[in-house]
Amino acid sequence: MNKKFLTAIIVLLFGICFSFTSCKEKDKNEIKITESQALEIAKRYGISGDNLEIFFNTYTYSKTSLGYQRGKRKLFYWDVSKKCNNCSAIQIDAVTGNVFSEIKYKYVY
Repeated sequence: MNKKFLTAIIVLLFGICFSFTSCKEKDKNEIKITESQALEIAKRYGISGDNLEIFFNTYTYSKTSLGYQRGKRKLFYWDVSKKCNNCSAIQIDAVTGNVFSEIKYKYVY
């Protein structure tokens, strides 16, 4: 009986460890696009010069979203913008380097 109990405890602990590692947040080592690389990508979209802003953000998928159902829990991305009239802003996936959002600022006076 002691061996069965010990085996059950080991299996339970293994299951708990597996569930924590499968749902863990992305490690910083998995983020492949650095700030300087994000700025280089932004230059291709005409975003450079003065008034340039860059931020690193994290988006957490809701449990009902399609991304969550596909196994994604968080999206790590760079938000690069130049805030002036008719200037662009992009969002770059920090893992793949893909631009998934592009907007233009239009100020109404």
